[in-house]
Amino acid sequence: MTEPVPRQGEPASKPKASLVQTKRAAVQALRVMIACTITYAVSQLLHLQQGYWAVFTVLIVMQASVGATAGAAADRLVATVAGAVLGGIAVLLTPREPLAIGISLIFVVGLSSFAAARVLRLRNAGLTAAIVMLTHSASVPVEVFVLDRIAEITLGGVVGVLASLFILPTRSRTMVLDRFGSALDVMAQILRTLASAVEKGEPVSATEANIALRQSLMATEALLTDAQRERAFWLSRQGISEAIPRSLWRIRNDMTYVSHIVETPFPPAIVEAIGLQAAGVLEAQARFAEVCGGALRTGTDIDPDVLSAGDKAFEAAFSALQNSEAAQSMGFSETGRLFGLDFTLRRMHQNFLDLADRIRESKVS
Repeated sequence: MTEPVPRQGEPASKPKASLVQTKRAAVQALRVMIACTITYAVSQLLHLQQGYWAVFTVLIVMQASVGATAGAAADRLVATVAGAVLGGIAVLLTPREPLAIGISLIFVVGLSSFAAARVLRLRNAGLTAAIVMLTHSASVPVEVFVLDRIAEITLGGVVGVLASLFILPTRSRTMVLDRFGSALDVMAQILRTLASAVEKGEPVSATEANIALRQSLMATEALLTDAQRERAFWLSRQGISEAIPRSLWRIRNDMTYVSHIVETPFPPAIVEAIGLQAAGVLEAQARFAEVCGGALRTGTDIDPDVLSAGDKAFEAAFSALQNSEAAQSMGFSETGRLFGLDFTLRRMHQNFLDLADRIRESKVS
């Protein structure tokens, strides 16, 4: 039986992957340290009464990429303004008595929690409102106190974004393209395993690899939002076409269908007639997947001829099989599997070409 495809994240290069993760963690720690130092110094120079909230904001919004940090900072600012205004209104309307403040706090927290459940970016509004209500001093005008809190958190957000942008920046776009490239490498591994099984007429199982690939694509699509934010905030000149993940999903679905078709070997007569040629098509698609992965990572050109390397041989072998005596004696089930394989290989070929077009469009944009 053909060996199952290694699950994504289980290659022999674990030490290398660990080293990359350690480097990224060290860079992130450096960014946060510098950002906190700058924020603390600026808050002291500006004599902000509660400058520590600016430092807290840096720790909250600093993410692994520029786009993620910008998104977190924007969400934090929106929640801060909403919470500070709500808390300020509550302070103005509430008598300075413990019972009245407690009742008002309950209503404010309930209202802000309801808003956060409806609008996710307001999830920190309740925290800000509670801080304003519980830490406000009667000697400071409410409007001044509210503006100070907004200024402190804005300072932390701005410094966090600038630190992510200028201190060894990691672009969300780069991370997403690298993840898509890794997914294509895994696709190539799966395709080569399927090719070997088809050529030798052996059973094969790629179920776990296909599940891992699905999880990888889902996780990468979540990062795509950060890349889009990066572009929306003018922090990146290039975007990523949303059609790229759609094309990858179509290819993944085609591969899953091929896996189901070939997990039970074809009869020896079919393997002898088209096994080698079908394996050639799958191998060409594996090479093309690697070419597309390289294009996503480094911007290299994509040669469409790589994809067509085994097509003519397979078409000739398939046509010869259709007109042979072996085809006349095939059962309904085997005939359905055979034509299903032919149809899916053709569809996957077209989906790979569509992916290449989307990658070129993304480079041009």
